[in-house]
Amino acid sequence: MKQILYRIKSLFLLVAIAGGISACADDKGNYNYHDIPEVKIEGIGNSITALAYQNLSIPVQLDGLQADENRYEYEWLAIRQFEAEDANDTASEVLATTKEFNDIISLRPGPYKLIYTVKDKQLDVFYQQQANLSVVTTTSEGWVLLCSENGNVRLDMISTVLGEEVHSKDMLADSDMPFKKGPLALIALSPESTEDMSAVQQVDPTSPFYLVTEEGTTRLHKDAFEWKEEYLMKYEMGDMSDAKPTHITSASYFRMMVTPDGTHSSNFGSGTDALWESRLNYLRNDDNTKEYIQVAPYVGCNITNPMQYAPVFMFYDLNHKQFVYHPGGMYGGLTGDLTVGCLNMSDDEAGGDAFSFPVGYNYVYMENSGRKYSESAMMPGFGFFNNITFTILENNGVYHLYGIALDDYYMALMGMPPYTKTHYANLSNCIDITQAKHFAFSPLNDQMFYAVDGKVYRVNLDTSTPSAQFQFDVPGEITCLKFYLYRNAENARRSYDLIVGSDKGGTDGSELRVYEAIDNLAQITDYKEYHSGFGRIVDIIYKEPITQE
Repeated sequence: MKQILYRIKSLFLLVAIAGGISACADDKGNYNYHDIPEVKIEGIGNSITALAYQNLSIPVQLDGLQADENRYEYEWLAIRQFEAEDANDTASEVLATTKEFNDIISLRPGPYKLIYTVKDKQLDVFYQQQANLSVVTTTSEGWVLLCSENGNVRLDMISTVLGEEVHSKDMLADSDMPFKKGPLALIALSPESTEDMSAVQQVDPTSPFYLVTEEGTTRLHKDAFEWKEEYLMKYEMGDMSDAKPTHITSASYFRMMVTPDGTHSSNFGSGTDALWESRLNYLRNDDNTKEYIQVAPYVGCNITNPMQYAPVFMFYDLNHKQFVYHPGGMYGGLTGDLTVGCLNMSDDEAGGDAFSFPVGYNYVYMENSGRKYSESAMMPGFGFFNNITFTILENNGVYHLYGIALDDYYMALMGMPPYTKTHYANLSNCIDITQAKHFAFSPLNDQMFYAVDGKVYRVNLDTSTPSAQFQFDVPGEITCLKFYLYRNAENARRSYDLIVGSDKGGTDGSELRVYEAIDNLAQITDYKEYHSGFGRIVDIIYKEPITQE
């Protein structure tokens, strides 16, 4: 904490001193000099957390005040440290003009710089002390659970506010949102770019959450998941169509989504007005005509590298039962081919020799793991890595696993592979894996987890014929199994936690457990976090606070 003494007349004094320095030399002792009494501010911490629309009390101790306190003025100034949402978000606001602060906080939730000023009117000097002020609500940070209650959307949240755990239930119950049937996923894209280039903005920061349902998709507000008409997906579509995506993801600025009708891309580098473009899910026949294909409901891409120019997006072609990809981003500008759709993935173009691309297998599952594989050749030395996308396919009753690191198609233009085959495993030795409904791949090491009923198994992918080790079981049925990649650096280690949602049936019968999954040898037995009282859990994310600038 720094205290700063400001002299309002310092410029005048400097000029006076410069002009009369020789006179002073000849006129020593003709003036009486007095020290300016310094006021010391104590009692204000470095960081203050305040609950929005509740009373905040900040006691202050001031040492050095003169007897006549009427000579002092006080000010509490809050300076916004996040992007303005509308004209009501002023850059700064005076919260109080009292010696101590004891008032209702009516600021929008987010980070602020709080500056406390004591001004001595008689001497025309002032003293200041600063603190980081975080204005929070019960929905500022915590677990957000997308649940199904009798087939309808129910959004719950578990948060800790000023040391107390708060369970916010069915936060969309009073919303006029039209899509409330068949909850599928809750997706959070990056709402902001960071100075160290570890993340880039991929979505409107005021509404960064996509709620995906069988009826349609909409964004939700950053503060309390409020819904507005303009958040509907159709307003993001170039043709105003009512798209119903099953998956939305982004590689750097370049976004991609899959709908039952096809795949669409959007370059968010153009800002919040970026629209989703026409369908890309087609192959080129020998006569150059388009053959539209149906693809599996997931997009593979390099989700951890923010510096990509023509990122490779991978799909599974359900018609021809093969891997295909779209060279996205700036591919058209780099090659002049502005009409490229999907291309077959081939052994000749790929790096690595873990497997040969299969044809004719049935799609089971795909996941962008965040597991680092190799440093990006686009910007070596900056700590950007290509991550692995895992896919499970079935053939003749046997599950096969394929790991592929997706790079930048710019590499192909430089004579390097745009994607690399990293892993293959025959999963026939893994107990009951063909009955599994949920899978999760560790972002830390070569581990896969899967759930059968209430049991969780782990598979170490260090061999091509692995077996599964039982880890733990939970009461009821596991309905969600995943790792979550956190955005803020202070939460990075939590990305290695295995998140398990389960349902025992009945009203509020679902439970959330979090397990630490760092050690790839020791059996996971005890959970580190537990919460209960939810609807049937469909998806889980962790809402992180806006970072302080």
